[in-house]
Amino acid sequence: MTTMTIEHAGKLVLPPDIQERCGMLPKTSVRVIETHNGLLLVPLTDAPMSAGLTKELQDWQAIGQETWAQFAYKYKMPYMPNK
Repeated sequence: MTTMTIEHAGKLVLPPDIQERCGMLPKTSVRVIETHNGLLLVPLTDAPMSAGLTKELQDWQAIGQETWAQFAYKYKMPYMPNK
């Protein structure tokens, strides 16, 4: 697990090893998916998704609601619906 800090104007710099594993070259577009418990960043490239990344995404999609509840925010975010 990697810890990063949001910089000025919301900039987030991914470590080089993550960029390489995900095929993120400079100027790669990224889709940001807001979940109830955080964010998913998905690189938008013309290259097919690697087998490892495909498997990882499938694993995340298979996680049940009970597991997601373990990652709940301490503070309610303004855009989140009431639970």
